[in-house]
Amino acid sequence: MRLFDTFAGHRRKFAPLKGNTVRVYTCGPSVYAYSHIGNFRTYLFEDVLVRYLKYRGFGARRVMNITDVEDKAIAAARKEGVGLERLQKDRIRAFFSDWDGLGMLRPGVVARASEHVPQMIALIRRICRKGYCKSDKEGIYFDVRKFRDYGKLRHLKNPRYFGKASGDDYVKEGLWDFRLWKKWTRGDGRARWKSPFGDGRPGWHIECSAMSMHYLGESFDIHCGGSDNIYPHHENEIAQSCAATGKPLANFWLHSRHLTINKRKMSKRTGNMLYVKQLERMGVTPDCLRFYLISERYRSQMDFTMGKFRERIRLCNEARKTMGALEKLARRRDGEVHEGRGRAIARRLLRGFEGAMDDDLNTKLAFRRIFRIMDGAKRMADEGKLTPADAKEIVRAVERVDGVLCVLGLGCA
Repeated sequence: MRLFDTFAGHRRKFAPLKGNTVRVYTCGPSVYAYSHIGNFRTYLFEDVLVRYLKYRGFGARRVMNITDVEDKAIAAARKEGVGLERLQKDRIRAFFSDWDGLGMLRPGVVARASEHVPQMIALIRRICRKGYCKSDKEGIYFDVRKFRDYGKLRHLKNPRYFGKASGDDYVKEGLWDFRLWKKWTRGDGRARWKSPFGDGRPGWHIECSAMSMHYLGESFDIHCGGSDNIYPHHENEIAQSCAATGKPLANFWLHSRHLTINKRKMSKRTGNMLYVKQLERMGVTPDCLRFYLISERYRSQMDFTMGKFRERIRLCNEARKTMGALEKLARRRDGEVHEGRGRAIARRLLRGFEGAMDDDLNTKLAFRRIFRIMDGAKRMADEGKLTPADAKEIVRAVERVDGVLCVLGLGCA
């Protein structure tokens, strides 16, 4: 099994750092706004990753954060005239409603940033003891010029130093001192904790470092997110974590590409967005949406249009009809004679699926191979060349792969 490591810039053979359990950290939602289908493309890729690790015989321990302490959430609550807790409760409820509808496994740990501030304070103190902190009237900042490897994840070329970043927004790529701790102001309202640095709240980037290390250790196997997380968020995670521990934070960094709508970037800032519930009202069921969003390899650019969606779903529906015919044949009671064809088809299907998935989770190739083999099996069944026993072998194989893909209504839990 080979995965594309963003830090290395190429595919690498995957193996857990220790034992047989893969420790995975995935960046979860920022709950200042509802999550759109572009966000869910990333979460679905991570769901397929965890399911395939289990298919391959690994254990998997997945931790996902919820960013409920940040500038944008506080600003959104103020704009809507509601308390921060009320806004977050509504967004989190909606998020997991969509999550469950798309058939995703819940992470073993869902960590809210607001519940892990003591761990963040402890990590900031470690970073400061190592000499990487700068203090001013606004708070504590990480001095990026003291971390020589800054920019290696993003592969920054000739990075220029721009001084202190303003909040979480970066005007351009380069070296920016980023916030570890923000001193409290009236605009922060009740988002306020006591610390050795004064009352205030943690910066966005320190949250994921503290929570991932708290649950998975100072070095773990895989860190995932969308490509928009590479810089500055994951770059800053690496800097502050390595500064504190002297160890790599993650052995693999995996990132999914953006989803666009009609060739335009989907983002909360531009307003070019579609939501799971919005598409449901348009007749797009969550199971069909799941198939569409994983029908391309996670690292490939993907564009959403209703025309492309309908064409892809037609292929999935045909495969489901084929499965229905094979299941019907498998239930017949006219003998258990094996002609050998079913077993050979099942082996070919599993080999094709595993070969595609072992190549950096190439779901597009996996679906192509599965659908082609299933089409051939249906033709053989129509011609009377498959026995019920043969059909059972094929159905069992499809159930195994659908335990990972979860699009054919079989074996998915």
